[in-house]
Amino acid sequence: MSTPDVALLRGLLWASEPAPEEIRALAIEDLALLGDPRALDPLAAFIWDPNPRIQQAALRAVALFQHRRAEEILGNIVRHPRLPDTLKIQALGGLLYQRTPTARRAAQDVAADSRMGYAVQNAARSVVSQWDAAATTTP
Repeated sequence: MSTPDVALLRGLLWASEPAPEEIRALAIEDLALLGDPRALDPLAAFIWDPNPRIQQAALRAVALFQHRRAEEILGNIVRHPRLPDTLKIQALGGLLYQRTPTARRAAQDVAADSRMGYAVQNAARSVVSQWDAAATTTP
């Protein structure tokens, strides 16, 4: 087994093992530092952990990837009806980092969707305006 495979496996084990939440949260965030997109699906599964700290750590880790799968996960989080608004707002920030036309369109769709809560719509508007501001200052 190669070194990246071993590092990924160790990170996943530490993130999944019954351990204090601080250890799990650090292990989850460390998975993003590996930069291995194979970690994205396991990280997406951690979004469903009953512990909000683990959910937020997983979302932060996913948002650090600039990858098509990361964008898909973030968009799914924003649109999911049962996830809390705090996670949706955090996921919108992650979409900004993706810097793709599809991520921008997803944020615009959320901003215009009256079924979304006010806080989520407002966060989406903020993300879109940040995108617009960055576009006007980039040569």
